[in-house]
Amino acid sequence: MRIAIIRSTLHRGSGQAVHINELSRHLIKLGNYVRVFSRKIECESLSDIGRELRFSADSIPFARHLGFSAACVSGIKEFDLVHTQYHPAIIAGNWIHQLKKWPHVFTYHGFAPIRAWRNPLQKLKMVDHRVGTYFSVRLGVDKIIAVSNFLKNELVTWYHLDPELVRVVYNGVDLERFNPSIDCHEVRQAYYPEDNPVVAFVGRLAPYKGPQFLLEAIPHVLKEIPEAKFTFVGSARFDAPKIAQLIRRSDIKNAVKFTGYVSDEMLPAFYSFCDVFCYPSLWEGFGLTPAEAQAAGKPVVAFNTCALPEVVEDGVTGFLVPPRDSDALGEAIVKLLSDNEMRRRMGQKARIRAEQMFSWEKAAHRTLEVYEEALREHETHR
Repeated sequence: MRIAIIRSTLHRGSGQAVHINELSRHLIKLGNYVRVFSRKIECESLSDIGRELRFSADSIPFARHLGFSAACVSGIKEFDLVHTQYHPAIIAGNWIHQLKKWPHVFTYHGFAPIRAWRNPLQKLKMVDHRVGTYFSVRLGVDKIIAVSNFLKNELVTWYHLDPELVRVVYNGVDLERFNPSIDCHEVRQAYYPEDNPVVAFVGRLAPYKGPQFLLEAIPHVLKEIPEAKFTFVGSARFDAPKIAQLIRRSDIKNAVKFTGYVSDEMLPAFYSFCDVFCYPSLWEGFGLTPAEAQAAGKPVVAFNTCALPEVVEDGVTGFLVPPRDSDALGEAIVKLLSDNEMRRRMGQKARIRAEQMFSWEKAAHRTLEVYEEALREHETHR
């Protein structure tokens, strides 16, 4: 099958860039021809199969939705199916579906709540994406893939879609790249050579991702485990939480390190050298980093919200605590750092869960099944 995958922008280090790269590679392994189209590709891993589509008005927010869609219609040729990811790529898929009569599959990754952002432009973008998606899913889509049951329920409840239109395909994890045997000696020596117990956060430093809640929990943890250290892996792109203010308010400076952006090659070592992975996100359509941490054999502490209960099994592969409850977050971390056997047992079960539920091979096979459904659906309505 010849598959065109479209995402308007592929930012370096984003979860959706990982999703598209891994899905494309595994679809190719299964004998398909795949090309990825975007107006901007920052990911080096997509350089061989990615194609940037240039057009006028590329620098004008919102107006470029239509320019990019037009560029896709004229620049993407001779494919059996178009698979769009996120908004506004879905608009390009709608146009291709209507003008070229190709089957169209759309993957819904969800949108962080508008109230989660402080940046006015980002709030406006979220309104644009939600309203645009509401209409676009009705204008030429044969099948929709949701990356969690949480998101499928959102599509049915808030977008008023027929459940039969939506199929759930979990994201995968590179189980070889993220595994309990990764050598983390170099990272350990660079950050905490004294072999302190380490809690890690990996993700964008945006308020809805919740690094501020982990910072608030640190004083509670240090009271019980003074030697504990905390590593924040990731950079800020839009709304950065008020990290400096939180550090000044609490006596935690010496216990915290921020790495900024970490390369794909180095990232597995940061999962490997931590003892507990903490991800206090307020909104997740799936939760890729907790899945990666589990693949690395680490127990996870997270908030019990959105799709995170589908990724982390509470009391088995980690602990889920009430959203925004920094005290409960700290208590769960202390519980794990204080009990080596519990940590080891949960880490082993976390790896098994990742193997059973979050492999890219399974995701690619399941996606192909959705493609076949879309092809049949499309033929029926031609």
